[in-house]
Amino acid sequence: MAIRILFVACLLAVAMAHDHGLPINPELGVPGFPDCVRQHPDRSMNVSSAAEDLVCSQHHVAADVIKIGMIGDSITAGVHSSGGNHTYPAQMQLMLDAQYGPGKYSVTNLGACGSTMLKKGDSPFWKRPQFAALNAGKWDIITIMLGTNDAKDPGSHGPNNWQHDCGGAEHPTVEGCSFAQDYASMIALVNTLGTTPAGPKVYVMTPPPLMALNAYGMNQTVINSVFPKLVPLIAQSSPGVHGPIDVFGAMGGVSNWETMYPPSCAIGSAWPQCGYYCDAQSCDQCHPDDNGYAALAKAVKAGLGL
Repeated sequence: MAIRILFVACLLAVAMAHDHGLPINPELGVPGFPDCVRQHPDRSMNVSSAAEDLVCSQHHVAADVIKIGMIGDSITAGVHSSGGNHTYPAQMQLMLDAQYGPGKYSVTNLGACGSTMLKKGDSPFWKRPQFAALNAGKWDIITIMLGTNDAKDPGSHGPNNWQHDCGGAEHPTVEGCSFAQDYASMIALVNTLGTTPAGPKVYVMTPPPLMALNAYGMNQTVINSVFPKLVPLIAQSSPGVHGPIDVFGAMGGVSNWETMYPPSCAIGSAWPQCGYYCDAQSCDQCHPDDNGYAALAKAVKAGLGL
């Protein structure tokens, strides 16, 4: 218990500001490796200003290339990976090139660190440059993996994002659920962004588990118990949506996590999937390491049937 309390206390310093304390990509001035450039790379900016200074875009490829856009937060952006080729979108691009040859598929990383699906969250994806890139593109396949930052709440020492209006851990519901409503709005928008009038194939994904209480101000029960049941309900209530792709399970998520998980992951933890989150570079209980991102990419590729 003492170890758990000490760990939680250490996290409080960064709980209120997800970007703070994360490794910065020096080229962009923000954490992670989204497919963006800076408008004003010569100007010195803090992380928040640099995030607003990004210009993001779909890869420019031939018309017959299958275009995949991956909507997400810092996990999609690849925070705590060792470089741009180790994010899960980049890993999937490498696997698709190896299997089908270069030029068959093009994967664009639309990860926005700290972003929420909730339009009233503290950093809505809807207001980020990555959303502008999504809107400007035409896509064959879109994956959506948001929710990790939506799960922040004051009880976990985070901002007031999660409104606890989606039912409890035992019986989540989309009825009256603000997260589900904004998720449905995102799906409706994405359906208009296809390379054909039929729209893109849209896949929803359950976020990875959170491996410790209150990490980054996130409610562990929402991520580990609510989302694995709620995201499938969102898919079921949205005609034509594929999935969910079970990233939660692929990354070590289990329904009885409260009794099975250690208080937090560490290098050499007995829980095998802690190896997806902890290496010499980092072990923040939320973001995968390179091994974790590779496993995540394999799960997504399989979920897409590619």
